[in-house]
Amino acid sequence: MLQAYGKILMIDISIVLALTALLIYGLTQVLSKSVIGSVTAVSMVIINFMVTLPIYSVFLVGTLLFVDLGSIRLEYILYGLVGVCTARGGYYLYLDALEKGSVTMVSSITAAYPAITATLAIILLGETISIIDIVGVTTIIASMVGLSFSHRYISEGSVLPRSALFLSIAVLLTWGIGGIFIKLSLNGIPLIAYLGLYPFILPPLTFTYLKRKKVAWKAFRLKWTVPVICAIMVAELWQLGYFGETAAISQGYASIVFPIISAYPIVTIIGANLLLKERVSGTDWMFLLFVIIGIMLISI
Repeated sequence: MLQAYGKILMIDISIVLALTALLIYGLTQVLSKSVIGSVTAVSMVIINFMVTLPIYSVFLVGTLLFVDLGSIRLEYILYGLVGVCTARGGYYLYLDALEKGSVTMVSSITAAYPAITATLAIILLGETISIIDIVGVTTIIASMVGLSFSHRYISEGSVLPRSALFLSIAVLLTWGIGGIFIKLSLNGIPLIAYLGLYPFILPPLTFTYLKRKKVAWKAFRLKWTVPVICAIMVAELWQLGYFGETAAISQGYASIVFPIISAYPIVTIIGANLLLKERVSGTDWMFLLFVIIGIMLISI
């Protein structure tokens, strides 16, 4: 009885953390709207790297000081390194896709990544969720894909370039499969230790990306313009959301947490409507309602 209650409580905590990440991600997107088009994908990668590396270095130091490294099995560290690569590498690919294609079309494809993670979590990790949870997860994923197509920021006649399509599919697969490795890692190491793995991955991953882009070192000398300052704020807030996301994954089921967090565009759209006076259609509101219903079903 106590074990069953503890399991329910654990899921409740993970949902609260997931909803917190959802809220932060959504509000961050509203802020980032002033950055898109003014700061290139390469500049966003550089800013993200410069902002987040010191933060993750603190987690690495904390891990070395407070975690018994001898008790951690090697495979969990390897899972974590793969999870870090897919999380940040997928984000870099996502920025490239946004630069080459429209936000609406790219989001339409990448919004479905939780379906891969949830399916793999049930098959590979043996996660068992109720029928109500399955209905809730399916409702959220389907509604988010529908919302991505419905809420258009561009003209109806736009076509997604082949390069953007390829990158979007790569992001879909990278995030979808990578989520399983993050969960596997957090099953065996503390959250602080997982976050402490980032300093080992960020430099080689980022500099490999920049080398492929043939970016000179002078690109790191950023000018303190308003878009750059906003981009730094976006990177900080997004990082805070990621902490909430990883904490949620460490506490709950990947098959539930990822679909909830993927619904953050509902906050973005509502915020854009209230603060930026962007138009929201009746179809948009219908999909938003279904997303909320799906979250409520999972929270029962």
